[in-house]
Amino acid sequence: MKRFVLVLMILSVLLCASALAETVYKQGDKGAEVLAIKERMLELGYYTGNISHNVFNDTMTERVKQLQKANGLKQTGAVDEELYALIFSDSVIMKNGKPYKEPETVAAPTEAPQAGQPAQTQETPAVTAPANKVLYREGDSGSDVLAIKQRMLELGYYNGNISNNAYNSTMTERVKQLQAINGREATGVIDQETYDLIYSNSVMGLNGLAAGTIKQGDSGSRVRAIRNRMYELKYFDAAGGSEFTAAMTERVKLLQKMNGFAETGVITPELYDYIMSDKCTQCGVHVNPMYNAMMRTLYKLDGEKLYHVSSSGNVVIFIVDYFANNWLSSVVQNYPRMLDNFHDFTYYSNCDPRYIGTYPSITHMLTGHDFDPSLLVGEFFEQSWTSDSANYIYDTIHSLGYEFRYYYYTSISDGAMSWAVGKLDNLVDMTANPEHEVTPIYSFTDFYDNLKAQGLTVDQTDKKYIQMIHLRGAHAPYSADANGNYNTSVGRNENIAGYMRMVDDYIQRMKELGLYDDATIIITADHGDKGSNMQVVYWIKQANERHDSIITTDAPISHDDFPGTILSIIGADYPYGDSIFDWQAGETRRRTCSVVDRDTTRFPLVSSYSDLELGAHNMWKTYTYTGNGQELMRQQKRGSYTYEFLAQSFN
Repeated sequence: MKRFVLVLMILSVLLCASALAETVYKQGDKGAEVLAIKERMLELGYYTGNISHNVFNDTMTERVKQLQKANGLKQTGAVDEELYALIFSDSVIMKNGKPYKEPETVAAPTEAPQAGQPAQTQETPAVTAPANKVLYREGDSGSDVLAIKQRMLELGYYNGNISNNAYNSTMTERVKQLQAINGREATGVIDQETYDLIYSNSVMGLNGLAAGTIKQGDSGSRVRAIRNRMYELKYFDAAGGSEFTAAMTERVKLLQKMNGFAETGVITPELYDYIMSDKCTQCGVHVNPMYNAMMRTLYKLDGEKLYHVSSSGNVVIFIVDYFANNWLSSVVQNYPRMLDNFHDFTYYSNCDPRYIGTYPSITHMLTGHDFDPSLLVGEFFEQSWTSDSANYIYDTIHSLGYEFRYYYYTSISDGAMSWAVGKLDNLVDMTANPEHEVTPIYSFTDFYDNLKAQGLTVDQTDKKYIQMIHLRGAHAPYSADANGNYNTSVGRNENIAGYMRMVDDYIQRMKELGLYDDATIIITADHGDKGSNMQVVYWIKQANERHDSIITTDAPISHDDFPGTILSIIGADYPYGDSIFDWQAGETRRRTCSVVDRDTTRFPLVSSYSDLELGAHNMWKTYTYTGNGQELMRQQKRGSYTYEFLAQSFN
């Protein structure tokens, strides 16, 4: 029995020893550990470029053999426990022949001093090979030369296939190119410094990019790591994916813009480290404080004179928000008396809003300045309100004795920023007068409730008023019944009829005050519906205009003409464009209509101006057409538009 037990103990020891020597990973295996080994071998120089998969293939077998040879081991091409431990140790020999970490230099022992002599400390200097030792030159050959040529192929200094392992005259020229691009003396020979450079992540390829640069077309674990990190930072909507796509290029550009890097769309080693650090800013947070939404509390539209008219003259503009002109016939069919009191007006049935969306449209109408989708929203507001056209408009209005007031319940969100102070006469700079009491601007049916309660007040003044009153209009959720009373259960047609009832009542009160005839009144919308018809309603009654029924014209007008129209009404020239009176029925005109949209396959989500979160839109589409609203709708249905990336969403 004792002999039997002894035999069992010996067998168990032998089996354990055999198990330790068994192959851990070999060709055909795959998984996370295989990927980890390959990434470690990339770090050691046995791989170059990116690691694209987790399979132990024939290429990995050859790379393992190279590592085993460099480390004085049998070249099996498989990774056992012993080799696995070596690969992840500091003493493993890298591709360049150096240990992963150099051992510390140890002072040589000193001889014991003889009696009566002072002790002396001596150190043996570390022995290092000269940095400029030539390793390979023209005429050499072998597997190491072949490996260098393959590395230079990855860096772009060769193209096609590497056909031999000879250090020939062509290789000499390629090495010179590499040395010159990397700021080294172009000797054409490979010394230790050049060798180390070639296998480093900082070496510049023929395209001028560092070897560690990740760019469009690349793939692998490093791309996946970047995408996942950018997902954490909200530059992507979803994690995963190992392909550096065109969409990723745009997202990287956005990240670079938000973090102060040049917008190249490529990830250098420096940018890679920055993105992975806690310094990188989350998308939607990094917005210039000059333009963020908190600034709204510092500049407010004052509603004090919302229900005032001037005894000297009035231009009144009603913006019935979101009122597409192809909805009009349906509303009138259901509410046939709606337009009875508008018989003195001329209706323009072919009016282009230029922009779909309140922010760009209203700012454009008030300043005459075109929207630039490459700008942050605040930059657009500043550029618009400080433009030559805006300065001319309001300097002219004020010089002719008019005041211009704009009333909109969401105050500053329409783009009436600090730069509009001195232009819009009811925009209050709260930084200059924080104690100023601002009268709220009533929206929804509150506007009408107050109108009925207090009526209109006539100011006995030499100043003439231009009043632009922006009503909720056709926006859902609907809020007004046909009589203008608050009701959230109505449909779109009744809601529109309710807001037109408010306009009608205001006009009737002007008649009762004897101020209607001399007034010019415009009723329009800031934009139509991007899903059906984008054109808008447009009625105008000029001073002293009278007729028995509404006149309709198909003159091709645009909100491009809005500033010129206002200035022509008050007797001024407008050198920056047209007025609606420059266009006649039957004429044709090339116009554009632009709309915000969302497309996360082509563009990244961007920050929102409104609330400093990710925005609802990231794309700007422009339709160009010659004709009426039906032609614009045809362009829309065909998908005939040009598009641009939107730098920041309005909301």
